[in-house]
This record gives sequence, C-alpha cells and structure tokens, in this order.
Amino acid sequence: MDAQSYTAQERRAANQVWAAAGAYGFEPLFLARNTDGTIDFYMNCIVGLVHKYYGDALIRDIFSAWEGDTRQPMLDDMAWLYLENAAYRLELPRRPVLEALRFAHADYFFAIQYKLSRQEWMAKNQLVYTMQAARWRKVLGRTAPVMTPYESSLAAALAPETVPEPAQLKNDLLALYAKFALFDGEVRQKPALHLRLQGFWTKLATKTMPTQMIKTDRVTVEHSGAVDAPGSGLAVDKRRANITLKQRAAQDRAYIESCFGHCFYPPEQLRKAEQELCTGVHLGCHLWFSAGVPSPAQAPTPEARQLAQQAELQAERNRAYYAKNQELHRSVVLRLTEQIRNCILVHQQPDQRIARSGDLCAGRVWRAPYLNDDRVFLCPEEENCPAFTVDLLLDASASRLHCQEVIAAQGAILAESLANCGIPVRVSAFSSLRGYTVLRVLKGFADKNRQNIFRYFASGWNRDGLALRAAGDLIRYAPGPAPRHLMILLTDASPNDSRRIPPTAENPLGCAYEDAAGVADTAAQVRTLQRQGVRVSAVFMGEDSSAGAAAQIYGKNMARIRGMDQLARAAGRLIQNEIRELGD
Repeated sequence: MDAQSYTAQERRAANQVWAAAGAYGFEPLFLARNTDGTIDFYMNCIVGLVHKYYGDALIRDIFSAWEGDTRQPMLDDMAWLYLENAAYRLELPRRPVLEALRFAHADYFFAIQYKLSRQEWMAKNQLVYTMQAARWRKVLGRTAPVMTPYESSLAAALAPETVPEPAQLKNDLLALYAKFALFDGEVRQKPALHLRLQGFWTKLATKTMPTQMIKTDRVTVEHSGAVDAPGSGLAVDKRRANITLKQRAAQDRAYIESCFGHCFYPPEQLRKAEQELCTGVHLGCHLWFSAGVPSPAQAPTPEARQLAQQAELQAERNRAYYAKNQELHRSVVLRLTEQIRNCILVHQQPDQRIARSGDLCAGRVWRAPYLNDDRVFLCPEEENCPAFTVDLLLDASASRLHCQEVIAAQGAILAESLANCGIPVRVSAFSSLRGYTVLRVLKGFADKNRQNIFRYFASGWNRDGLALRAAGDLIRYAPGPAPRHLMILLTDASPNDSRRIPPTAENPLGCAYEDAAGVADTAAQVRTLQRQGVRVSAVFMGEDSSAGAAAQIYGKNMARIRGMDQLARAAGRLIQNEIRELGD
C-alpha cells in the first residue's frame, strides 16, 4: 500500500476508505490495491475502519516512526497486518458481512500468486509474504505454511486476541517490532553511493547518462511461503546491489566457494571446461561444480556460516513438506515406477550370454563338432546392466523461491521412481551468481541416499544455456555406468541472468541474457546436446507466458504440469518416449 495522488481509480479507492470510516474530511495516508493493479476493496475498508477507531493523527504518527528506514516497506506491511486484525475484531460485531469480505480477500490473495512474474516474485520480502500467507491461510481454514519457531511466534503476535486501546497502540506495535528484531526505534537510511569516474569512463558516462549499472552480487537465505503453489534458499538481495565497473575475480571466486562449497573438478579440468564452454554469448562467464553448501562448521566466514545454517533450515522445510504430503508422494512414486518398468519390459530386451544350456544359437552350432565347444546356447543375464543413465536438473534460480519445497519433492519422486527401475540417476541444481553458473550435485549415480535431494534451495539467476553446457561436460567427466544418457530438466523455461551477452559484430551493444535472446541460446544448446547423443527433455512448471518459450526450447520433448498430481502422468510419458527411442 502506498500513498498515491488521486487518479480516477484511486478516487474510487478513497471513496471506499471514506465510506468505511464514515467520514469524508480527511486524506487517507494509504490506499490499497492488489498486485495486479486492481483496487483491494477489503483492505480499503480496513484502512477506513482503522481511521474510525484510532484516528488519522495516531496512524500518521505510527507510520512516521520508521519513515525513511531501509526496511520501511516491510514495516508498513507488518503494521497493516497488525491493524487489520484489530479493525476486523472491533467492527465484526457491528458489520457481520466483514467476515465474508475477509474470506474473499484471502482467497484472492492466493489466486493472484499464480500470475506473478519472475521480477515480482524476486522483489517480494519473504518474511512479509510468509506472515501474509499464514494470516490468509488461517482465514480460509487451511493448514499453516511450514514456518520456523520465530515465524510462528511473529504470526501469532501480529494477531493478538486482545485489541489494543488507542493509547497503547503505538507502544504495543513498537514493542512487538523490538521483540522480533524488526525495528529498534532508530531509523537507518541507505547511504548514498558516490562513484568517481575518470578518462574513458567519464566520456562514456556523460554520453549515456542517465544510466544505472547494477550488479546483484550478494545473497541472503529466504524461503517459500506458498509451498502448495504449482509452480529458503539463497536469494538475490537487491538492496545490497552495488555499482561495479571492474571484475574482482579472486573475491568473486572466494565468495562463490564460501556459498556453495569446494569445486570437485580438479583445477586444470575446471580451466579446460571454462575455456571450451564459456565462449560466444557466455564469454567472460565462469563455471563451478560443487556437491552442496559447506556445513556451518566448515564455513570460512561469519556470512557463509549464516548462509549454511539457513540452507540447512530450508532442507528441513523440504523434508517436512514431503513428510506432510507423504501419501500423495508415495502414490505418485508407485504410479511412475509402474509406468517406467512396464515400458522397459516392452522396449528393452534383456542382455544374453553364451551358455551350455538355454536357447540354441544357430550361428554357434558349428563350434560343437569342429571345436568341441558345447557353449552353443544363449540365456538371459540374471542382472542386466542399465541401458542408460538419467541426469535430473532442477532450476534453482530465485524465480523458484515460491515453490522450493515442491521442486525438492518432485526431484525426490523422480529419482526414487527411476532407481526403483534400476536406472542410475544423478540429481543436480543449477543457478547463476556473480557471473558464475553453479551446478550443485545433490545426488550422484552411486549415492543410495536420496535424502540429499532435499538440500535443494533457490538462489540468484539462471543462465540456462551455460547450465546445459556444464551439465553436458559433467556427463563427459563422470558419465556413469551406462553408455547412453537422458537429461530431464524441471524448469520454468525463463532464462534470465544478470551478466549480459557481450557485444558482437551483429549486435555491437550486446544485450541482456533474458527473453528472446536467452530462449534462443538455451534452445541452441539443447540441439547441441542432442547432436552429441544426449537426449534432453523437460517438465515445465511455469507461467502461461513462458509456455511458448518452453515449446521453442524443448519441442515435443516437453510436458507441462500444474500440480504434483500431474507429475506421474507427464514425467512418465516423457520417460517412456525416451526409453522407446533408446531401445531402437
């Protein structure tokens, strides 16, 4: 909610506030609107009711307490959750229809989440969203989202049973903020950033101003508040983004290692991979192959230690979500296992070995009289070697923040189903940060412990084309126990990276790695892998606006799902198609 000048639509919102307040002689400090820009009728009524019970002067005094603070948007939203609870409890006995309006508002809150763009999701404050989700899920009678003890306590404090009196409202709210370390009464403003340019950069800046060059180079750990979305890990913190004109290679490399752990590629192998793969549109980028984040005890810096702790907390949330919906997940595993096993039985003939009994082999009969060799029969191998391996790639960019638990569960389901059928599977997550495309192997081919898949978390950006190149190189470096390879991506088909595509003769200014350029590069890399003998498929779970991009990138080897119940059918069809092709 923001203070706005009155357009025609905002005049309508102001009328809703005045009607609820029963007064027309004041200018509302806030007007409520939904994420999609439409007017929020219920919250405008709440704004009016807050004026009715607490007065305009008190509300302005409260919100002025943190005005200008770097956390002002978060504090504003938290305050309105607190005030909504108070106004609703005060007015409900006089206006019973408020209950139905509140229910409709809660229902719309979750419905609109499916339409949010990547940028809108990344801009969300995850603590605020968790509090909002907890409030409106309770209104709808749903189970609460998975929360930490801190978050559960905060959600309860924002909805006290006893309504505060006007004389105590400000003190109670500030005390709540202090208790939960949200605001201590001191306004902290973001310091201005001054950049001194000389020589060539001065000429360039004066010709191109006004311009912002922003590099998102810090990460914080956030988590999802809507694990039931069909659609916390390390997330880009844009408030810490700064302007840089020169790469700090050593610092960036150390930072990536502190966040994601040691690279398991030998140094010479990593240099070779970057020389071969970080070319063309990926010139100047870097690669990193790790087995996950360091443990808190191994983290080299306090910041890395905090990130590792929060990553472990997200792993706990992933496991809790899987256990909470265990019956659904087990049924999906059983259905998918049956589909894959039946297809293997039909399209892959068992390997045979030469033996002294079994089916007579006409081509070896001559060996009996001439060589005295009685091994002229063929019998099936008791244990067949796998015909192919599967590399499962999970998109771990910040656009997946709202469904981390769901993606971790999907990865675990696919891995278990394939393993049940004797198919070796490796599960990796990919994201990009500071120009590094990071491939984190959560489960190797020989790893029997599939619990490590729940270490998945979302972070940063996704340079899909380079991630596919890296995954192809990983197959060459560690191919697994079978000669043929299938790669399956769980993706939203929306490549987007902070590192631009460098200038070329055809495009002298370069361009951002997103939209058409990112999709074209990713599609080209899929075709390259296919020419190298790697079959590539995708399970698409994203916005309607990205469906065309998914079809362009993966063609017919793509299945779209909107919820967990559709995973078995969609993934089963994809895997069966690939088994048929591999069996030919």
